[in-house]
Amino acid sequence: MAVQMSKGPDPRYSEGTAIVIGGSGGIGRAVCECLARDGSNVVLTYRRNKGRADETVAAIQAMGRKAEAASVSVEKADELKVFVDDVAKRFGSIHSVVYAAGPEIHMCSIRDLTPVQWAAAVNADVNGCFNLVWATLPYLKAAVGAFVAVIAASVERVPSKDILSASPKAAIEMLIRGVAKEEGRNGIRANCVGPGWVDAGLGKAVLENEFTPEQVERIRKSIPLRQFGQPEDIAEAVVFMLSSKAKFITGQTIAVDGGGQL
Repeated sequence: MAVQMSKGPDPRYSEGTAIVIGGSGGIGRAVCECLARDGSNVVLTYRRNKGRADETVAAIQAMGRKAEAASVSVEKADELKVFVDDVAKRFGSIHSVVYAAGPEIHMCSIRDLTPVQWAAAVNADVNGCFNLVWATLPYLKAAVGAFVAVIAASVERVPSKDILSASPKAAIEMLIRGVAKEEGRNGIRANCVGPGWVDAGLGKAVLENEFTPEQVERIRKSIPLRQFGQPEDIAEAVVFMLSSKAKFITGQTIAVDGGGQL
């Protein structure tokens, strides 16, 4: 029997919209544009960079899709729910949700962390992602939708001086696996994508500001593919996990790290 591969716009995106939390960031913007390319409307959020968010909206609209941007704090559950309810009301449905956000993190040894720093990272990332799941789950259930969280490839290896990033992402991974386990009976799929070192966004900032050029080169050489990732590399994996092509994949994490976990 011949296998028919779908081409063109994904039928999942024919109605409603996708929500991308953190859609103005380096990876988030690439996700938004890949979704639009595949036929989806997109509503994205940003924290402070309205200019970049507006640029992303314009790029999506240039593809013939609807797009909007809003400044939303995922740490504020009630504010987030008002935003999600409004999007669902105006677009009719929410077929996909992407969590591509997270606080700005600096490399730091565990011994040097304070309880205040730890609590702030957990609140911004873990609690923020939970709030998003809480606010969107009823709509994803109605649309038989899909959820993808962008975490970090480092959740599979204990990182040195990066525990403040990896620990919250590990908790998010378990949360998403729990959604997959409990809501699969309702047709909801939930997966994660774990970027390695990416030459964009927060990863680029860390490479440029926290390491010497010699250290950066050593990191690059430690990656089997001998290169840093690009935002599009991560975005393609995210959009694949959301798409009809991944209709039998749930509860999984795909590392997009050039082999860095090996």
